[in-house]
Amino acid sequence: MIETGTKTALEIVDIYLKKIWNEGQADLVRTYCADPITRHDLNSVTRLTHDEQIARISSQYQELVPFFTDVVLAGDDTHITSVWNVTGKDPDWRLCGIEVFKVVDGRITDVWNSTYMKGHWGE
Repeated sequence: MIETGTKTALEIVDIYLKKIWNEGQADLVRTYCADPITRHDLNSVTRLTHDEQIARISSQYQELVPFFTDVVLAGDDTHITSVWNVTGKDPDWRLCGIEVFKVVDGRITDVWNSTYMKGHWGE
């Protein structure tokens, strides 16, 4: 298991986006995410176990091959905001969004999601 105690909240979210999502290393969820993690979406709250998170990420990775790029990745010791663009294996699939992550004791415990939008920020 990877030691998370020496990583900042920003580093943990960066690993989540770059290793877990961009490289499809879904098993790293067990190291960097709470069990359960709480996802806050418009009008809903969803709690996902590690196994549910891994299944969700693995399925989307296989289907879409998402690649996230940061427009903004900034925060403090607990809350990190990610403003991102994503592309995938279909060159016409382009989304952008904003997420706020809460990191406690080296694990992402909560994620607040904006509505995902077609296109990319600033283009």
